Amino acid sequence: MSSGMRVFLVLLVTAALLSSSVSADVRKYLTTGAWYPEDPRKLNQLLDHCFRGVRPQVDPGAVGGLVAPHAGLVHSGAVAAQAYIHLQGRSDIRRVILLGVSHSGNFSGACVSTFLFNSTPLGKVPLDREAVDRLARQPGFQVDNRIMQHEHSLENQLPFLQRVLANSDYKIVSVLFGRVPFKDLEEMAAVIRSIVDDHTVVVASSDLTHYGSRFGYSPFKKDVAEQLHRLDRGLLEKVTALDHTGYREYLRRTGMTMCGAVPVGIWMHLFDKRSHELKTVAYATSGDANRDYSLSVGYGCVVAVRKKDAETKLNATEKNTLLTIARRTLESALTGRDRETILADVKLTPAMKRKTGVFVTLRKGHALRGCIGSIVGTRPLFRGVMANARNAAFGDPRFTDLKASELKELTIEISVMTPLQPIRDYRSIRLGTDGVIIRKNGASAVYLPQVATETGWDLDTFLSSLCRKAGLPDRAYRSAQMQFLVFQAQVFDEEDD
Repeated sequence: MSSGMRVFLVLLVTAALLSSSVSADVRKYLTTGAWYPEDPRKLNQLLDHCFRGVRPQVDPGAVGGLVAPHAGLVHSGAVAAQAYIHLQGRSDIRRVILLGVSHSGNFSGACVSTFLFNSTPLGKVPLDREAVDRLARQPGFQVDNRIMQHEHSLENQLPFLQRVLANSDYKIVSVLFGRVPFKDLEEMAAVIRSIVDDHTVVVASSDLTHYGSRFGYSPFKKDVAEQLHRLDRGLLEKVTALDHTGYREYLRRTGMTMCGAVPVGIWMHLFDKRSHELKTVAYATSGDANRDYSLSVGYGCVVAVRKKDAETKLNATEKNTLLTIARRTLESALTGRDRETILADVKLTPAMKRKTGVFVTLRKGHALRGCIGSIVGTRPLFRGVMANARNAAFGDPRFTDLKASELKELTIEISVMTPLQPIRDYRSIRLGTDGVIIRKNGASAVYLPQVATETGWDLDTFLSSLCRKAGLPDRAYRSAQMQFLVFQAQVFDEEDD
């Protein structure tokens, strides 16, 4: 072999290795099937058409989740756009979790991948590798790039995200589901919930009834359009009501060929009526376009809207004012400053005067230096901040009294509570969102919502630790006699922007 040929072969092998490296990092978009145009210009034109005249139906900034279809964009794109318009221009979104269904992967549980990026003709979308790796370590989750590569139910959501979040710094978490028994949906949802925070939106990908001989589902022959609409809307009613039992029974009783029953069922478990209202914002079938229902697929969109909590929601000025009151309280106690000056030049708003539970936490660097508070409000919020700032500094039995020399090193954090709500099933606790009180046989203990976030605990570890704090056995939370009360908190500190 000549030296020139050897050089050529070395270059060829090197190019092949580089190509392999790129493909291992980037999930290439599918070019099979009429999902959407491969030409970026034509894809943008199609998206323009889908979004033409579409307006949000609810407060876009309050939307924390969507259910959207995944058929070819020419068929379901106009319906999907009516969900995605609620994410338009949202700069607060840092993570989008996509829950899809595998149409070809014959597996049980959930699947993630090692891809660093997903792609469409419009470019690459980065994956949140840290979140994906956390999921990959959980029971029931497997890593399989092949299954992910050949599935369209997640990919067909990407052009919409690229359009509405074009100027946002977000990453995605792609999860495909295979066979999952309905009894396991809540457990799978608990795993997903561990990576959901205030900057996360969760999208469940599913089409509704697939009607016609090709799909092996033709339960009625007359008034097909009317019956298809009634069938799909009946299912959407179960979703928006968060009726988990009704959802499962409706699918069983009707036998409807909904492809994303598992991801939608899991998605439902991520929200509850205490914090979210669900609304159907769009519905149509492919048969509506030409009035031919011999082969028809239903498309529906649901949004999950965070409820406004006027009792505890504070604006930036109110938060800064409360932090100022807390620091002045400590300065007064440690330096002999006149207590009357604590509230000097302070404008007390109605929200700051409501009787609200509040905790004050003191930290030196990353180390806890004191934390005292009350879950239930017995005094106006600003008074609670003053009292608990003093108590955290001088009344926390775990620490010695605060000294004046420590003031400059101190960071103050305030947690403002929502009213307590009893729950029956501990599995509905949302880690990182819900604070929890447990009570059993006179013993009780509480953790603030941020405990789960700061520790990274799963639900079992969180509740076991809470039981030990109450002086109970680790697994006491599984007892039928255990009482659970949950609350949420608006948490802010002096280091917030």
